[in-house]
Amino acid sequence: ARGLESQKLKNKQAPTNPLFDEFDAFVDAQFAARTALVHDAVHFARRRLAELKQERQLIGFDDLIREVAEAIDGDSGERFVAALRRQYQVALVDEFQDTDPRQWHIFRSVFEPSVEDGGAARALFLIGDPKQAIYRFRGGDVATYLEAQRQASGKHRLERNFRSRPLALQATAALFG
Repeated sequence: ARGLESQKLKNKQAPTNPLFDEFDAFVDAQFAARTALVHDAVHFARRRLAELKQERQLIGFDDLIREVAEAIDGDSGERFVAALRRQYQVALVDEFQDTDPRQWHIFRSVFEPSVEDGGAARALFLIGDPKQAIYRFRGGDVATYLEAQRQASGKHRLERNFRSRPLALQATAALFG
């Protein structure tokens, strides 16, 4: 029925029949079943990957991010953040547009001003291009980038790109040559 309705000529009525509605219901049920199957496969694959990593004592980049975020939000989170603050006073995050909300939560937690440590000097430098955030690499998103930009105490723009300047290339070649 939907197909006939979408293909009808102007000022004409599409043919109707209860069987057509049953065909639509059948197509919808098939789509729902395939969608459910895909979701089940994804959940199975994620669960199996977690099992294999645990069996083989492996950890990936995303696991590190998840575990650090969970530790920050956990019962000993304040002590964990205090230890990180003692260890890291300055951080530079390049390609910040690829940062996801969980990573931004970690950076904010560690580098935001704190009364507990007597206002120790800390700095967080974020370098990124919001136009590249649309690619959502590793779950990064433009909303996280814009939120970080809104919270920043300063903002500087690179008006000219020097990465491909001849003298910069010569210096890089000499450095690694």
